[in-house]
Formats: sequence, structure tokens, C-alpha cells
Amino acid sequence: MVKKNKSLAEYLYDNLQQNHYLRKLVKQLFTQYAYFLFQAKWSLDKKEKIDLLKFADLLSKAQSNNESSECKNLALKIITMLREMYPEDPNVDIVRNTVLSSLKNYLPRENHGYIKINTVDFLWDEVIDNYNKNQRKIPGQENQTFIGDQDKIFNSLENSINSFSAPTSMGKTYLMKKFIEYKVKTGEELNFAITVPSKALITEVRSSLLTDLADNLSEHSYRIISRAEEYALDYENRNYIFVMTPERLSNLLLDNDDLRLDYLFIDESQKATEMDDRSIYYYEIIDKVQKWKQKPRITFASPLIPNPDVFLQLIDGSIKNNIRVDESSVTQTKFIIDRYNKELSVYNDQTKKKQHLCEFTENAIPHIVKMITDVMKGKTQSLIYYGSKRDVMSDAIVFSRQLPTIESKELDELAAYISRKINPKYVLVDLVKKGIAFHIGELPIDVRTKIEETYRKGILRTVFCTSTLLEGVNLPADNIFVTSLGNGKKKLSQLEFLNLIGRVGRLGHSMIGNVFLITGEKEKSHSNLSSYLKYLSKKLSKEHLSVEKALKPKQVAAIKNSLSAGDLKLSAVTDKRNYDLLRKISLIYIKELNHNQEGFTRKQFKKKLSDDDETEIFTALHARYPDESQDDVNFSADQSNLLTRAISDEQIKGFPQIFNDENKLNVEETYQFFLKLAHIFNWNLYERKFVHADSDENIQHQTLEDYAKLTLMWISGYSLKQICDYVIAIRERLDFQFLDRLDQSRKLVGNINWDTIAINITMNQLNKLNFVLGKYFLKVSKELSANSIPLDNNWYQYLEYGTSSELRIWLQQNGYSRESSQYIEDKADELIVNGPFGPLISNRIEDANDPDVINETKEIKVNVPEIFI
Repeated sequence: MVKKNKSLAEYLYDNLQQNHYLRKLVKQLFTQYAYFLFQAKWSLDKKEKIDLLKFADLLSKAQSNNESSECKNLALKIITMLREMYPEDPNVDIVRNTVLSSLKNYLPRENHGYIKINTVDFLWDEVIDNYNKNQRKIPGQENQTFIGDQDKIFNSLENSINSFSAPTSMGKTYLMKKFIEYKVKTGEELNFAITVPSKALITEVRSSLLTDLADNLSEHSYRIISRAEEYALDYENRNYIFVMTPERLSNLLLDNDDLRLDYLFIDESQKATEMDDRSIYYYEIIDKVQKWKQKPRITFASPLIPNPDVFLQLIDGSIKNNIRVDESSVTQTKFIIDRYNKELSVYNDQTKKKQHLCEFTENAIPHIVKMITDVMKGKTQSLIYYGSKRDVMSDAIVFSRQLPTIESKELDELAAYISRKINPKYVLVDLVKKGIAFHIGELPIDVRTKIEETYRKGILRTVFCTSTLLEGVNLPADNIFVTSLGNGKKKLSQLEFLNLIGRVGRLGHSMIGNVFLITGEKEKSHSNLSSYLKYLSKKLSKEHLSVEKALKPKQVAAIKNSLSAGDLKLSAVTDKRNYDLLRKISLIYIKELNHNQEGFTRKQFKKKLSDDDETEIFTALHARYPDESQDDVNFSADQSNLLTRAISDEQIKGFPQIFNDENKLNVEETYQFFLKLAHIFNWNLYERKFVHADSDENIQHQTLEDYAKLTLMWISGYSLKQICDYVIAIRERLDFQFLDRLDQSRKLVGNINWDTIAINITMNQLNKLNFVLGKYFLKVSKELSANSIPLDNNWYQYLEYGTSSELRIWLQQNGYSRESSQYIEDKADELIVNGPFGPLISNRIEDANDPDVINETKEIKVNVPEIFI
């Protein structure tokens, strides 16, 4: 049936991509570009080049509703490839400028080898371009313009409820930051919150806002906050910008009923669709703000998702304020290295098929990476993705053996920094001296940040990484090598895969990036070839929220049977793989039920439960736990009930003292305290992995004793280097399974030395302690305070800041790192002044003999200038 009211242009463009001659030209272009990239003999004849330029110009002006994005993306790919192949050709430059203007990209351009003749056409194009540049200026930014549909997204941030998805390279976080910056600079007094999925992104976004806003913060009485405790500091701020993970923002809102937000930006909102118990914090935040009389304006931002309106269901499914952008501002060329069939191919985005280039006999991944990056002169900044940290570290070491040590002051400084922050025995210290690094979750945030900064400067050339890179960290890579579709024990979803390869070709760095997809070398592992091709060719499926995905009829029935019996352990749930997620979902549901709130989670339950079912659940729970309101999604009433009883019975009178009577770390009392917490909070059920609940009792007790020792070292202020030295010594001489009672570290043996393994285990366990124990220490401290028991040693704060020193805690709450706070405390006589209302920092700190302290001070002076004197 012919569609009515269709323009001539739409008819012409509808099937343009199917044009036989265009497809032949594109196929030739992909092959010749690959030869060009790899320094092989290549050629396009004059007619082919001219016709490709004509097609690029035509495609960039596509108006078909069905295929315009694909046409424009193909136009960008054609012109970007030609520009790389013919950097001095004026014809390519002229068409490139026209194409970019059609794609609403008015970034500064270089013209090579020609001077414009002022014809009427050229002059008219220039007038139109200048008009569009002025119209597309970013508010508050003199020389910056929107690219593509960025203006549409920016304007949508004013909507009361809004959701948008766009390609990885679109600069979603950038737009939200610029929106906040504009509001602050124009003097509006508001509270903003941005949720980001990782601490690494907190650091990146916070630092960027501090740099861009500078003196505007103090001028308009704003402060940037990234921890809930910072909000409690008594400063004369009227307005706040909260940059937090969902967990931190949830805790902040839980503890501060009077706090209100004007704008809430949920960045990387696809996390709310993941079958992970962390996704529940998004639901909890939305539930909290929905109860406010004056609700914030809420924006969900995600990469690539085809149905961004899915997030609007969390608030009001009838609202349709959503934008989906498919046009990319950069492009990628995908290559497939088939180790099983010994073949190198290029993937043709138009035909959705691979094109054979040549035989490829190299098999070892580190050697493949070295061979390809050596061939591509000047295109040598690369990311190499692996599904496991073991492979990341092992192959980084193998790769380094092919490289000489580089004489570089910056690399020597980075090596010294890692040596100081972690330990001189850590293998990363030697790797960075050769211009390479690895990027894994165990690394301290400040070390990861320093690696990222050095990479952005082009000093580090190659970074081996795990999925930590999926968390939105912006690195300017020319090449990404994908060695696996694994992501720990899981498999990358299509969305995660496309988001990952979208990390190459980034605005402000390069218009084109190269993706190398490496298959397994054996028949079984070679199957990732078909997965690569499927992920590249298949359209993304619509996403569904994690609660909706998890609540199948069988799960709802099991949860209902448990809750109707007052059983918060959910004994009827047999889906052990998703138990943690289902438990958190049930706790959200109970909270909504208690408050008679029609939140998204309750709506999903009500699709399968009757009013009588809900009444039965409500009655059973209130009969069994009459005094428990259950407002914190981290805990169920059975846990809270036991904790209240333990404090009333004086089984818990407070946290243990850090040191015993002999002034040694109080290991025994801490171990006994952990045993009590394990019983009260039922860790054998709710924290099974943390305590190795499936192992024998002896291993569980040894695990808790290990945690006691490590916790005490951390909260008493031992540096990470000192802790690592201790762990190395213990594992070498006394107990080789210390901190690793299941002996999982043996999997790392190979290219990785024992000292590095011990250091990695230490960092991994410290991260685990902070994430798991932190919430329990916070719960205990709140309950002790509620019972008017004085907290003379708040282990929640001690664990959060890695010290029991009040001065060091205060310094970190104001933005200093743990290590810098130690430096300042050591020199307190010179740097700390006792003010009338507490400590102040002397301006002499600007002359400190520590570059980290100096750099951190610059940011902190912008954010909290009142603490300096």
C-alpha cells in the first residue's frame, strides 16, 4: 500500500542505500580504506572517488523517515574515510564541509590546498552556515556549538519528565553538565543531582564541573557534593550540585527528609534495565522524589536504547517526552580477526557482511595488537578489552615484553605515583614505563584517574581493560580491540557491546575509530564470530526495566507465598541466581505497600496479585514485624528486628575499640563483633558470597578473621602500600591463602608474579569491605544513635575514609584524598589553623612538597573556599 502525503524526497531516499552502484562503490571503499590503513597498496580511480563524494553529499541530505539516519551515518563514514585517504585533496575538503553542515556539525575545519572563489553558491552557503552556527550556539558558551541533535536534547532538559538515548559519542553527560553550568552562571538558585554508575565517573564529572564553573560556584553560593556526609557540613551554601552513585543519592535522600532537588539527571539509565540488584536503587530514588509535593524535573539519559520512553514508566507511562537519536557524530570501521580460519576481514555496515582482506597467521593476541598498531603509523592509541582481569593483566605483561622502556619524565612520574599509591612491587609500575597500562576495577580510583589523564594526553599509548570502561569513562582511543564477549561470568549484551565499541571515534579527538574484533583460536571459542556478526547486523531490541524482567508469574507467586507467611527470607523462591535482585524488589514492594504508594514495582506485582493478596501480605508482615517501617531497601525487617534486640540486650554496645590493651590491633574483639553481625544480619543467606556460605564452617570463620585484620589496618590509617606489604609477607611466610580462602588466586598464576597477585587480592578485598560492610556499619551506627548510645568510634566513617582521625575525615569530606589527608595531618603544625568554629587550612598549603596535595587544593579552593585562611 502506497503511503500518502509522502514527499518526492522521501520517495527518492527510501531505497537509496539499495542502489546497486552505491553498494559496489562502498564495498570498494571499505576494502581500499583497509589497505590504506595497513600501509598496503591501495587505489580508487578518479571516477570512483568523485562518485563517492557525490553519494556522500546526497546521502547527508536524506529526508526519509525510515532510512535518513542510516543514510546520514553512511555519508559520514564515506566522507571520513575519504578525508583520511586524501588529506590534501580540495575536492574532498569541499564536500566534507558540505556533508558536515548537512549533519549540523559546525566544528572548526581545516581547508587544505584550495582557496574559495566567491561564487554566489559559495557565498550563500557561507551565509547559511554562519546563521546556523549562531542559532546553534550552546547557551553560556561563546565559541561552542551544538552538533547534530544536541540542541534538541539540551532543550528537552527543561521538561518536567524527559528521557533520551543517543550514540555513545553524542556527549550526553557533556550536555547535562553544560545545562547545569548555564543555570548556575545565570544566577538561578537550584539544587541539581546527577547519578552516575561508578565512583570513577563521580571523579570525572565532579572535576569537570569544578573546572568549568570555577568562581561561579562561590559567587552564586553553590557547592558540589559527592558523599552524603559532605551535605552535613555546616557551610553557608544555599544551592548544591550532587554528583553521586545511585546508592549514595539514595542514602542522602533517606537521611535528609528536608532536602529537595529541582533537577535530577539519571545518567547511564540503562543500568535500571540490568538484572542486577544495584538497579533497584534507581527505583528507590524515584519512589522517594515522587512523594514530594514539589517534584524535580527528571531526565533519563542512555546510550543507543531504541525505546527511551521505557524509563518514563517509572514515573508516568502516559508521558511521551522522549528523544531517540540514531545519527552519530563520529564513525567506526570494524575489522574481524578470525584466529581459527586465519583471516582478516572488514565488516561492511551497508551489506551487513564481512569482506575478506587477506590471510592472517598471527595467533597470540598481544602479538596481533603489536603487529597492527605498528603498521598503522600515527594511529597507535588503543584500548584492548578482555572479559576477565586475569587475561587483562597477563596479556599486558606479555605485550610489554615486546617493548623497550621509554625515556619519559611523565611516564616516570606515573610509575612513581603508582608505586607510592599502591606498592613498588606492583607490576603496573614497570608496565607504564613502557607506555602501556591496565585498567581494572581493583585499582584505586585516583590511580585509574591518573592512568586516564595520562592516556588522554597521548603519553600512554595502550591500555588493557575490563568492563570498567563500560561505565562511561571518556577516553580518546583510535583503536579498540575486543578479544571476548565475556564480562566476568556473564556475556556482554548487544547494547553493552555496541556501547563498548562506540568508545572509539570521539568528539574532540577523531572523527573515525577502528574496531578490531578478535575471535577464539579453537573451534569452540571461535563461536564468538557469529555473535560479533549478529550484534553488528541485528537491530537493537526494545529494553525492559529490570523489575519487569525479573517478575515472571512463577517468581511473583513464590514471593507472594513467602510474604503471606511473613517470610522475608523468601524461602519459596527457587531462582537462586536472581535471589538478591528478587529480594530487593520484594523490599521495594513492601515499602510501597506500607506507604500505600502506587510505584512502578507495586504496579508490576498488582498485574498478578489481587487486592485480597495484598491485604493478606500486609496483614502477615505487620503481625510478625509490627514495629518495623522498612524504609531502607538494604535491609529487611527480620534483620532490623534482630539488631534492635541485640542493642537492647546489650549484645552490641557499640563498635569495638581499634586497639586492645596491649596497643595492638584488636583482632579478636573485631572478629567476635563480625560473628555477631553475621548472625544478626544473616550473612549466610543475604551475603553468601561475602562469607563463602557454601564452604565449610572453618573457611567461613577464617574469612571473617581475615576481614577483621584487613578492616582494622584500613580504619587505623595504614596506607595501601603498608597493607600490601603486610599481605605479601603473610602469604609468603605464614598463610598463602590469607584473604583468599577459596584459593582463587591460583587462576592468576602464569605471567603474573605472586607479589602482584597478593596486591590485587588486597585491593579487591578492600573494595569488597567498603561496599558490603559499609552499609552494615551505617545501619548499626544509626540504630545506636536512635537508642541514644554515644558514638565515640563510628566505624562507618572510619571505613568510608580509611582513618579514625577526625582531622583526616574532615579533610576528605572537603575533597582531599586519603593519602593527601595523611600528608596534611603529618604537617598539621604548618598547615592547619584552629579557627573559632573548627580547623582551617593555611594558604601555605599551596607550597606543599606534594603535587597531589597542590592539585587537589586547587579544586577544593573552588568548591569550599571558606575553609582556607
